[in-house]
Amino acid sequence: MEELKLHCHGCGGSFSRDELQYRPSGKGAYRRDFYFCPVCNEKEKQKIALSASASSFRKTLPSRPGHLAHKRW
Repeated sequence: MEELKLHCHGCGGSFSRDELQYRPSGKGAYRRDFYFCPVCNEKEKQKIALSASASSFRKTLPSRPGHLAHKRW
């Protein structure tokens, strides 16, 4: 029986199913199945960690910096 080959979403290389990492994307009816090779999977993990840290940093900043600073009483 022929082994099923899938393509990596990151680099486009052709790999067997057991070599690839499954990572769902989207929610509900818009969910897609993405498969990543080990190298691209590590890159994807780094991108997710970086975007999560940037998001948490933005949440620590005041929502309206300088608000009322220009107002004269």
